[in-house]
Amino acid sequence: MKKIVMIILAAAHFAWAAAQVKPVDGRISKMKLTATELAHYMAPGVNLGNTMEACDWNDVFTNQAGLKSETSWQNDKTSESYIRSLKQQGFNSLRIPTSWVAGHLTDKENMTIDPVWMKRIKEIVNYGLNAGLCVIINEHWDGGWMEHDAFTSGANVAEHKEMFRKLWTNIAKEFKTYDQRVLFAALNELGVGGASPQVQGDMLAPDSKEFADRLLAYEQVFIDAVRATGGNNASRVLIVQTPKTEIDLAAKDSYDITRLKDKVKNCLMAEVHFYDSYIFTLMDKDADWGKVALYWKGHVTAEMMKAGLIPYVWDINVQPLPHMTIFDRKKQVVSDSYIFKGVMQGAAEGMEDYLKIYPKP
Repeated sequence: MKKIVMIILAAAHFAWAAAQVKPVDGRISKMKLTATELAHYMAPGVNLGNTMEACDWNDVFTNQAGLKSETSWQNDKTSESYIRSLKQQGFNSLRIPTSWVAGHLTDKENMTIDPVWMKRIKEIVNYGLNAGLCVIINEHWDGGWMEHDAFTSGANVAEHKEMFRKLWTNIAKEFKTYDQRVLFAALNELGVGGASPQVQGDMLAPDSKEFADRLLAYEQVFIDAVRATGGNNASRVLIVQTPKTEIDLAAKDSYDITRLKDKVKNCLMAEVHFYDSYIFTLMDKDADWGKVALYWKGHVTAEMMKAGLIPYVWDINVQPLPHMTIFDRKKQVVSDSYIFKGVMQGAAEGMEDYLKIYPKP
């Protein structure tokens, strides 16, 4: 039976874990680790949200966004000192949501990425690695060309497979010499975001067998494309998503992750996102029963880590609070100390069990 490590992204400030900062293990850049072994080094994680994924669906299949898109949804260009500060706060991995096709594509036929944009993505990845973080890059919403349009009744599935293969081939080639601390995630929230102007047909039911079969087919393309580029990509840990990346749909019979084939054993992770219930994840004010936010964020963080899930907090750098923001990137400080305290308490409770599940290799 395949072992699948689960990573979880929670809405707003919810369900990340913070622990005492671990010293960087110098061996990690030289070892070949499985997903379960690499997981030891990854929790807790944080997102660089509303930054490298910022895009406009009108820019799909163009190269007209430029580097300015990094600050189109928030105000601060990512600095190396900010990324270092995340490690100092107790994070061990960084997820960089990324757009490639909406505004950064020089050639649709070959799905060629603007080299200036690729250079900037690499720069931020290097910030993370230099800080001692594991780093995830993905194909985010990206104007909806894949996450929405590829899951509709009128989608040209063969065409989307080929474009997806070319895109991930081009991304993977750029990172083939990077060590295993860099992970690739196929998509983000498939079947959730808006459509591109090129959409055909209506969205399939996300809990249907047709949706699940199509998703697994795309994910197989992703795995095969990355592995085919060789180098360190031959055994790099890859991350796939469940339908809608929704935690409740992950257990549906229609989606069987064990159908995915990989040339290497135990090098896949699964990703789910957690937004339910609203009062625990998105409600931005205390209710009349008390200051529940601190309790629930700590409680769920602890339970996730006890279960072996790798939690990532969503942070978008929008002030003033609350705007799904914990950190002030310009000042490089915690701006929501209330939430920070809650999650820290949960992490302290859950970390011991987490490290029993994922002992040091």
